[in-house]
Amino acid sequence: MILVIPLIALLAALAAASESQTGCKASEPPVSIGTRHKTTLSPSNRTYTYFLPEKYDQKKANPLIISFHGASRTSDWQANLDLLTDPFFNKDHVVVYPQALQYGDSSQYIYWQGAPNATADDVSYVNDVLGDVESELCIDKSRIYATGKSQGGGMVGILACDAELSRRIAAFAPVSGAFYTTGSESDLVSCADPRTLAITCNPGREDIPVLDFHGGNDTTISIDGGSRNGGCLPDIRHWVDDWVERNNLTVASSETEKLNGSAEIYRYGKGSEKGLVTFVYDGDHVNHDWPATVNNSDSWTHGSGPATFNASSIIMEYFARYTLPQEDNDTSTGVVTLPFTIQTSTASGSATDSGTVGTTSTSVATNTVTTGSSTTGASSSSTLTSAAIAVTLSRGNDLTITICLGLSLIWGVFVA
Repeated sequence: MILVIPLIALLAALAAASESQTGCKASEPPVSIGTRHKTTLSPSNRTYTYFLPEKYDQKKANPLIISFHGASRTSDWQANLDLLTDPFFNKDHVVVYPQALQYGDSSQYIYWQGAPNATADDVSYVNDVLGDVESELCIDKSRIYATGKSQGGGMVGILACDAELSRRIAAFAPVSGAFYTTGSESDLVSCADPRTLAITCNPGREDIPVLDFHGGNDTTISIDGGSRNGGCLPDIRHWVDDWVERNNLTVASSETEKLNGSAEIYRYGKGSEKGLVTFVYDGDHVNHDWPATVNNSDSWTHGSGPATFNASSIIMEYFARYTLPQEDNDTSTGVVTLPFTIQTSTASGSATDSGTVGTTSTSVATNTVTTGSSTTGASSSSTLTSAAIAVTLSRGNDLTITICLGLSLIWGVFVA
């Protein structure tokens, strides 16, 4: 049996990932450089704010940081706190400031997912925000990062543990994070020892970069953990050790660097993995703060005064070390998973990927088409010397699909 059908649906699937980056097609940025812009998502009507740095370029892919405010705070508050809109700290990263929902008649009840009283699906909201930003701006999908303060830091922890967002975000840096693990205050057994509290985490990849900050005098989210607002908080050192273990590192492989005063940096891992998990102890006197060498809204509120270092500088240096692994980054590649063997024929020859389940990736750069990555680990690539390519996909002896792509790109032949 032979069927001739349009290839519109197939071509759309193959190109879906690259076509989704519509923001890179605009000739000019939608707002002025160096300014913040608040936007509303449809149909949810939830808002977020984004900032374009002085070196933003609509003609190239730019890195992005998503920064989460704490409980009872706002996106504008976080933008004034984290210093990431200051060109001294950030000249080239787009910064996105999401806004959590309010659950009562007071701003005191603004929470992110994970807080005992929060019910919204903020993970889906973050996915929507990133998709919306990528449709407006030219974003490097391999360099998306997340940071946040307090309960916003807890949201960063949730994203790092999420199967999907952990494959969309390259590195994570919570500050004074509130990592709630249960919503039941009556669960006294689990809160009894924050050093052994079970932490649920199911990331979608391995070797996830995590940089954590916490002060020794934090009277809001104690570094020692415990019960708070109907939930349980882990000992912060236990939370860090949990990431060390999850990334297959060892506590014994840590390196300690003294900062000014009593502040210290602990880097876990050796060789190329050194610092994959990093913990910054802000200092004995630092309260529930975003550490900075000048007073900010945190240090004024808590009376702890300036820290001996700038967390924003360490965060930017840390993020610069990491990009999303290629297999988790679909910036320029459309991916289709098929239960077939894949054979590619071109004017320059043919190549075959074997495997009961193959994944064909097609990316176009000038006149190059690449196929590869099957369950056998085989891969191949061919450069076209003409304007046509035939791709044959076969499953045993019962089904063969031959797709012919020429200049018109409009038809395919299925033979069974």
